[in-house]
Amino acid sequence: MNVKHLIQRAVLEYPDNIALIYKDTRSTFGDLNSRVNRLSNALLQLEIKKGDRVGMLLKNCCEFIEIDFALSKTGIVRVPLNARLTGSDHEFMLNDAGAETLIFGESFTDTVEAIKPNLKTAKKFVRVSEELFKESVLDAYDYENLIENSSEAEPLGEMEEEDLHTLFYTSGTTGKPKGVMLTQKSWANVAINLILDYGPITQEDVILNTQPLSHGAGFFVLPFFVKGATNVLVPEVSPAIVFDTIEREKVTVLKLVPTLLYTLSESPEKTEYNLSRLHSIIYGGSPIAVPRLIEAVQFFGKKLVQLYGQAEAPMYITKLSSRDHIIEGPKEMVSQLASAGRSCINVEIRIVDDSGDEVKPGDVGEIIVRGNHIMTGYWNHPEETSQTLKNGWVHTGDLGYADSRGYIYLVDRKKDMIISGAFNVYPKEIEDVVVTHPKVKEVAVIGIPDKKWGEAIKAVVVPKEGYEITEQEIIDYCRDHMASFKKPKSVDMLTALPRNPYGKVQKAALREPYWKSFERKIH
Repeated sequence: MNVKHLIQRAVLEYPDNIALIYKDTRSTFGDLNSRVNRLSNALLQLEIKKGDRVGMLLKNCCEFIEIDFALSKTGIVRVPLNARLTGSDHEFMLNDAGAETLIFGESFTDTVEAIKPNLKTAKKFVRVSEELFKESVLDAYDYENLIENSSEAEPLGEMEEEDLHTLFYTSGTTGKPKGVMLTQKSWANVAINLILDYGPITQEDVILNTQPLSHGAGFFVLPFFVKGATNVLVPEVSPAIVFDTIEREKVTVLKLVPTLLYTLSESPEKTEYNLSRLHSIIYGGSPIAVPRLIEAVQFFGKKLVQLYGQAEAPMYITKLSSRDHIIEGPKEMVSQLASAGRSCINVEIRIVDDSGDEVKPGDVGEIIVRGNHIMTGYWNHPEETSQTLKNGWVHTGDLGYADSRGYIYLVDRKKDMIISGAFNVYPKEIEDVVVTHPKVKEVAVIGIPDKKWGEAIKAVVVPKEGYEITEQEIIDYCRDHMASFKKPKSVDMLTALPRNPYGKVQKAALREPYWKSFERKIH
């Protein structure tokens, strides 16, 4: 099983279907494949060969997918770079990967020029025009010229399952990002898992991907392509753009992160558009508050599907299906909204203690997972690999428990657990209570140093727009809804929580002011 085979199969079966829509561009499977082949052959003519690493620094665009597929067909290893990161981040990842080539969008010209002197291995540059007509002193190949002057024949070369396909860099919330090694087999099986488990994907489907293709959203292109469906990209994301695109392009599937789901649910524009063709909203990537989820179901209906995964076991560990999004009925059924769903068909899950022994249903342990989609390790990090990948199982670092029906409930990241006195306190448990307060929009809970207890619980709260809330209100609310020892000792108010470029809350940044003068640091 390899990605090249899946691409070729889809092109043969659906040559005249619309594969890709971006702005005014509408590419059929056949047209897209022709450009992919031309690019593949151009890269090979530049003596970029199978196994070489190529950085991809672009915003969402047609060319991103063309490059993605061309690298998949040639066995050249893709190194996607998040456009929201800084030049120093890109520099680190390119050097760490030993990337020989960088393909970049015109709007990143200044960034590339700034980091070029510090790039140790990148010697070839390809620039994709964005019609900015920006001058460049870089000795870069022009993307369109490469395509125009190359053959559209299928590129030569066979792909093996274990060939490296992607170096997918982690978000680096606890240190420097690491390159997760995903093979042709891994990437192909992410697509297969989604096709098997998400639900029927047909050639009538149209998916709108609102997230950067350089990160989690990039995994969703191939499964819809394989089934003859259409991928739609937008250059910017706002409620008006998303709703208008859904109506205009008759979008059936929307892929987003929880923060955008909140924004859409709260938008006054949501009733102004025809969303009748939309049958699924796939969300994931960060925790979602149950009250916000209920609001989304109340407006959109039972169309939501939650996926839980991570870079080391991409996208698919568990699924909370649309039929699981029950907001009224027996408590047992409604309570599953707080879960991450059940294991996917092609994925094995265990919940284990520190000794590696499986715990009983209801007991908290670390979630470990195996399947055909998992990583083979971290690039050039054998020690970290041995800590995370043990006997074929990825140790996720996520704590959770399973109920009697197999639903998995995420408690927290292992590293975020607070030890106050002799008690283990899971921040997510407190966050799940605080966010139900009618004046609270978002919350993050952290541990701060305390002479008596070791760590004291602090809640950092973002009030809803137009509301004011006091520290005592939050503490009293928690006292009424949870065990007293778990309630926050203090509360800070912010207008927004700090997030990294991947949208994840940076708890390390919230903790840093309190721990910076201590020898022991919480990360």
